[in-house]
Amino acid sequence: MSLGTLVRNRLGSLEVPAANLYRSAFINLDDLATTLLSLGPAGRILEVGCGDAALAHRLTARSPTSSYLGIDIAPAPGRLFLGDPDRARFRSMSTSQLIAEDPEPFDLVMIVDVLHHVPVPQRRQLIQDAASLAAPGAVLAIKDWERDAGAAHWLAYAADRYISGDRTVDFPSRRELRSAIATALPDWVPFLETRIPPLRNNVLYALRKVA
Repeated sequence: MSLGTLVRNRLGSLEVPAANLYRSAFINLDDLATTLLSLGPAGRILEVGCGDAALAHRLTARSPTSSYLGIDIAPAPGRLFLGDPDRARFRSMSTSQLIAEDPEPFDLVMIVDVLHHVPVPQRRQLIQDAASLAAPGAVLAIKDWERDAGAAHWLAYAADRYISGDRTVDFPSRRELRSAIATALPDWVPFLETRIPPLRNNVLYALRKVA
């Protein structure tokens, strides 16, 4: 059991505020949610690797007409969701399992802080799977933590490696992230590259498929 899990199990009702405070040291999720919803229509939202639903809560609060599906291979995804349960669903499953169900395509598909937890040889397939679930003209948003030589990066690495307990975490450089996206999605056009506060390592790419 990771250090983070041990701490969460002891926090009880304080887990959500503690988790928000912890994340805020690395990323402003309110800013990220606002940016994602500004990219285009988001009637149907899919988040690949939704975790405990920190972003889902913010997205559904800001877009009351959207429906949201969060998937994650971890058990009990979305367990800290505090929003309307009629507008958000969470399922423990992979992208390939969701594709096999042939769901209605999504208007906004997101992969947020997931790729650095995925082995490098598997990243291309994950990106392609996510893109295949997008509707024509939809937006695919990929946000990850960019590796550099700064102190903030090493704090993030320590947090994922020792607190979250991911012994294989592997953060991409900016060049590696761009290359992974371009290689996986040659028919998609990137239209936004931006950074999410408070730390410049938070890089967000948004793409649309060429008609």
